[in-house]
Amino acid sequence: KRIQLKQKINENLEKTAQTIYKKLFVENADKNWKKCELGEIVEIKRGGSPRPISDYISNDGYRWLKISDATSSNSPFIFKTEEFIKKEGLKNTVYLKSGSLVLSNSATPGLPKILKVDTCIHDGWLYFPKSFFSNEYLYLLFQSIRDELRSLGNGSIFTNLKTDILKEYKILIPDKEKLNEFQRIINPIFKQLFNTSKEIEKLELFKQSVISRISGM
Repeated sequence: KRIQLKQKINENLEKTAQTIYKKLFVENADKNWKKCELGEIVEIKRGGSPRPISDYISNDGYRWLKISDATSSNSPFIFKTEEFIKKEGLKNTVYLKSGSLVLSNSATPGLPKILKVDTCIHDGWLYFPKSFFSNEYLYLLFQSIRDELRSLGNGSIFTNLKTDILKEYKILIPDKEKLNEFQRIINPIFKQLFNTSKEIEKLELFKQSVISRISGM
């Protein structure tokens, strides 16, 4: 019940954040804001994977972020990964530090997450080494245009979000004053989202440990 309550809190916080984003940047967009391609103001790159990946998967080492790690939780944040890769695989992948934003581009495309652990990402993820926008802004932007991005993607088995689709996506560039106003409002919301998500993680671990003890009796 505590987990469900905190999940509901986070759900409401996310809805509030999305409403604020739409009010400031969609419903009240300034006609004088410049329009440009996202790739002009955000550096967009793709992760990489050593092949065959089965040769590099390990019980420890460097975290290995899979799409399933992201879809297993509704939190905006990634706190853990289920798999790891050996050091030998580092040269063929991308190692990101905690605090980075990633966006899925395959299987379940257009899903943004903010990393709270250092991890390697495969080529099913996009990342953003340089950006005019904050992680919070990009997260809410990608959430708001996700359906549109998915409709632009293509693939024989899964829908794929090609890097060029994102680079060429046209957006309005708000002025600095509006972006600063947004950050002042949104930062406390994302801080609460993080704290509640962390509490949910701890409760989930506690629940699993209790279940394990009961199963072993």
